[in-house]
Amino acid sequence: MNAYNQTNELPADSLSGIRRYAEVARRLLRTSARVQAGERVTILGRADSLDFCEALELECRRVGALPFVVVGSDAALLVALTDESIPEAALAQPSPQLLAALEASDLVITTFFERAEPGRFSRLSQARQRALKQSEEAPSNIIYDGKRRWIGTEVPTPGQALALGLDWPSLQAMFWQAMQVDYVALEDQARRLADRLAGAGRLRLRDAGGKTDLWLPQAVGGRPLERDDGIISAEDIAAGAVYLNLPSGEVCFAPPEQSAQGKAYIEVAYWQGQPIRGLELEFDCGVVRPLRAESGFELFCEVVRDSGGDSMRLGEFGIGLNPAVTKVTGLTLLDEKMIGTCHLALGENRALGGLNDSALHWDLVVQAAILEVDGQVLLENGKLYI
Repeated sequence: MNAYNQTNELPADSLSGIRRYAEVARRLLRTSARVQAGERVTILGRADSLDFCEALELECRRVGALPFVVVGSDAALLVALTDESIPEAALAQPSPQLLAALEASDLVITTFFERAEPGRFSRLSQARQRALKQSEEAPSNIIYDGKRRWIGTEVPTPGQALALGLDWPSLQAMFWQAMQVDYVALEDQARRLADRLAGAGRLRLRDAGGKTDLWLPQAVGGRPLERDDGIISAEDIAAGAVYLNLPSGEVCFAPPEQSAQGKAYIEVAYWQGQPIRGLELEFDCGVVRPLRAESGFELFCEVVRDSGGDSMRLGEFGIGLNPAVTKVTGLTLLDEKMIGTCHLALGENRALGGLNDSALHWDLVVQAAILEVDGQVLLENGKLYI
């Protein structure tokens, strides 16, 4: 049956889905990405984010850009990953058609960071999960090669809320409120914070409970400072800062790989929907040593150990700025932006100008953060002193 009715109009339910995301799509393309007529835009989505992808596609056409939409099914992927007749070598192969589309793009938009139902994927064997990660490496290398802009975002799902033990309406409300903060004000705050950090000699991170005391003796160490402020400006492009997360709201950098010293306490972290609580870590010359956790300790150790490459090394230090993110949810895209927090990411950091090469990039949030720059308090009680 033709998807169109006799008047060649979309069915009402299709139109309502597209219209639901119209304003977000408009801001993303016109304000954040600054898409121009004639630019080639590849939009990657999950089946459940199709309405959002279609809204982005429509807005591309309104500005004269050339959209190409690729939507995959988590359900089909899960069946493939659990079908033992499909060898891991085949699962690890990236799609050459997708690679060609990415290579041809001026802008790539990914509308997912997590699986729609992460709990179902958590039961896969480590070997199958490694194969899936390997299949994602080649696309990621193209996206992060600096030759095109990239915006990564998410469409949260009831399945994600269920896996994380969250109230679905509350998660949905927080996410879309965080997406629609004032980017101009956020850009100004991120710029002032980055300027303060750029000249720093050393950083010290503590928390209100006294369980974190981490030093970066070389601070930024001359590395680029990434302002994830909701806008890829002409200045950003000139500086090679062509990557953006939405919701936005952080300033981050890749510390010198051997610099981190001290301890960190992570109240809660999540891996594919599974919580790790009361995690205590120690860093020595940038390398992490897990000490203990109230729950999930074996899972944490297994993930970090099995991810390979530089997964045991600190790859990122970030400061959250988004005022709409008020609690840790388990959705990394939100949690790392939470105002009043800092986050430490293990593993891959080449997109930030670092040297770590790993299949892992795991952001771990330090709540109630107290950040000192050269002995002066920069962040405390959720307030920035800049």
